[in-house]
Amino acid sequence: MRLVLGALAMTFGLATTPVSAQATVEFNLFELEGLTTARIFEFDEDYTAQFGIPVPLPFTIQVPTHSDVHLISDGAPDGGAFVKFTFAANTEPRQFIENIQIVSATIPMAEDQEDPATVRLQISARALQEQIFPQAVAGFENPEILAIEAIDFGDVPGVHLIGTYTDPSIGPMAVRLTMMLHPDRPEAYFTISNINLSLAPVSDGATLAATLTGRLLNSWVYP
Repeated sequence: MRLVLGALAMTFGLATTPVSAQATVEFNLFELEGLTTARIFEFDEDYTAQFGIPVPLPFTIQVPTHSDVHLISDGAPDGGAFVKFTFAANTEPRQFIENIQIVSATIPMAEDQEDPATVRLQISARALQEQIFPQAVAGFENPEILAIEAIDFGDVPGVHLIGTYTDPSIGPMAVRLTMMLHPDRPEAYFTISNINLSLAPVSDGATLAATLTGRLLNSWVYP
């Protein structure tokens, strides 16, 4: 499977989107003060013992919390994900901000290749583009891929795909797909993040990293 990341790279940029007609109360994630990453979630054998959900590859994340944001965590949700986090604005009515699903995957170590690390990134990029993106935006309007890039999440190597689509019930959305590779094991995870651009007006890489799901991803640690 041959794929050159450079051939897939596109100009990254999301246009700032005004509050949609569906948003009845004004809310801007990036105007919140005191946003923290206080809740630590460890997925390991203790998690399996407590909840009965096998962990194919242990990892730890920090999940952002704020008094104006409601967090819903769902272990082994419908659809086959390993875990799902949903963030909503504590407004009346409550409004969807972002969510992220974490799904187990396997990316071969490619040890027979001259540059195994690059080959694994190439396999990951192709999986995000050709398999995961079409499923993530199925049934929505105006799906578009804006960028596919190799990226490190702290010490975790990976690839992310940035795209947009329109949800008829919410409005303009960003979708971010990532492959979180373990440097020494074929087991991995991919994630699917959906971001309501009306409440989290992502416009560049810095604001993408400042989203709730972006903060979560950048806290990812493999023991």
